[in-house]
Amino acid sequence: MQYRPHRYPTEFPIAINTPTGQQKGQVVDVNNVGARIKGLRDMRRGDKVRVKILNMNVDAVVQWVSHACAGITFRPQITNDQVDMLRYRRDGRAGRRPSTVGFGFAEMR
Repeated sequence: MQYRPHRYPTEFPIAINTPTGQQKGQVVDVNNVGARIKGLRDMRRGDKVRVKILNMNVDAVVQWVSHACAGITFRPQITNDQVDMLRYRRDGRAGRRPSTVGFGFAEMR
């Protein structure tokens, strides 16, 4: 069995372009590989979507859908700064050396 990397909980509102048009949703958890988004309608597994993060469009593929939630995989993976943005981690990596640690939330990287 293969486990997915840890996802960080959040409540980040986003706009997502889907095959049926633009929708508004909320990121529930996120990591560099993917995210769970709630509040979406008419999504199907395999749909290609586009999410805007830090003024950059990120392509993704829907991996699963259950009621008003969907799990997406980013293609390509998003950066640590984008993950920090979606987590509201204000002390992210700006001005820090890669070896230093910043704690915005209780969990560690």
